[in-house]
Amino acid sequence: MVDDHSHNNTLGRSNVSALRRDLDQASQTCFSASDFVGALTRSFGEEYRPLAVPIRGSGPPRTMYGIQHPTSYGRRFLLLAPFSLYASPGWQGQLRQSTLDGILGRLTGIRTSSFIWNVRFDHKQLAAGLISSGLKFSQTPTRVLDLTPGYERTFAGYNATIRNQVRRARRIGVSVRETTNRDSVSEYHRIYTRLAQQRGGYGDTYPVKLFLELVEVRSIARLLVAEYEGRVIGGGLFFQDGNSVLYWHAASDREYSRFYPSCAVLDEAIRWACESGATFFNFGGSVGLSSLDQFKSFWGARTELNCEFEWTNPFWARMSNFKARLTANLCRMN
Repeated sequence: MVDDHSHNNTLGRSNVSALRRDLDQASQTCFSASDFVGALTRSFGEEYRPLAVPIRGSGPPRTMYGIQHPTSYGRRFLLLAPFSLYASPGWQGQLRQSTLDGILGRLTGIRTSSFIWNVRFDHKQLAAGLISSGLKFSQTPTRVLDLTPGYERTFAGYNATIRNQVRRARRIGVSVRETTNRDSVSEYHRIYTRLAQQRGGYGDTYPVKLFLELVEVRSIARLLVAEYEGRVIGGGLFFQDGNSVLYWHAASDREYSRFYPSCAVLDEAIRWACESGATFFNFGGSVGLSSLDQFKSFWGARTELNCEFEWTNPFWARMSNFKARLTANLCRMN
């Protein structure tokens, strides 16, 4: 069975490292670790509940964590992981099909109405195994910057406009620092929500509690803020994800756009990624916005394809279809 845990010591703040040293680092993702899932479930309360899936095979015994969202009739919708982030059980050497069959057997019980499992572009063994299991999937683009040449050569690979904007931000006096300070995190969140209101089309914004929880998990998350004359004018949240760093969230104050705080923050994040030994910097997808995708390409990032796998419980699908037909027939009778 899949184990459901409340907010107990299993998902506490001082648990084991997000990444296991006895697994191949490149096969892991921080979004399947208890640190990340614990921060999320503490932030969203009963809307999201932790999900613990025991893993056997392809490495030592371990647990992969995900999110479950309770729905009607005792059902649940599973996210591996939320926000289009990645999930992986991690493995050592070869990822055996029997390991994946065991995971899927635990995920596809009667209570599960459906699940989504996002797989990072370089987790090819995992994607191939899930395809072999017959899961439906689609591919979504992400932009990836190779960091193996080191920071100086990576900086030289930015296009001329980006390099000039980074240098201009430095000359003007924009500084970038990591913060876990509650006031600074809250100020960053105010910039984010104000920007969302100005632009529109954001839908629901993330609560400030999510950012406050994530910055406390320093094994995986870093919030970098850009400041000018002591004032926060922008920032970004980044995850140290296996052998990479992921750019997940960013916002800047429009009144200071001429100071290029976003470029300053991204450059500092890339520097940190290089220093931490990451092999690539993941800019993430661009949600269909060509201008955003072009901006990411200016940093020298290439396009790769992630896989999104979906499974729908056939029993609940039949029940839903039956209910729809019954409702239609009753409407015609009236």
